[in-house]
Amino acid sequence: MFVQPVALAPIPPHARVDQAAITHVLERMSTGHDALQGTLDGGFRRMEARHPALAEYVAAELSLLEGSAPQTLGYFLCIVVYLAFHDHFGERLGRVRHGDIESTRARLITDGELRDAGTAGDSYSEDVVAVGQPALVRLLRTEIDRALSGAPGGTEWQEAQPPYEALLVQILALTHAVSP
Repeated sequence: MFVQPVALAPIPPHARVDQAAITHVLERMSTGHDALQGTLDGGFRRMEARHPALAEYVAAELSLLEGSAPQTLGYFLCIVVYLAFHDHFGERLGRVRHGDIESTRARLITDGELRDAGTAGDSYSEDVVAVGQPALVRLLRTEIDRALSGAPGGTEWQEAQPPYEALLVQILALTHAVSP
């Protein structure tokens, strides 16, 4: 039996965000524009206070995006992901530090390279995240697909890769910060 080398560990069940947590966050946002903006801004402030390294990473990644539409979508998704973890795990969510983000990025890149060079068929690093965090990855894919389908000029998934990869790093870093 051939075992393909990978760099990402499976996501532990104790760190899985369920659909109910995401739905709760989205419902808080859906009561009007003021609720949406208030929840987004409050979520970012909470992230800055508790996870300053993660807030810096998110802000830096969003600043690299060209245009307000990708930045807005990226901001929205980053905050929904953070609030889903924050609300679902509470005190079990430990701090995410700069080293956690850098090691997560490095593992994600290495895993992608190993999978690209592997002979075990097509598999992607995102698949590991999707198996362990199906509700979160489904949210990302749905919202990005919706944004791309409404974008002028046939915007493709390749253009969504940088924010999507940053969101995967965020999900993995937060996942590993959850204690059993």
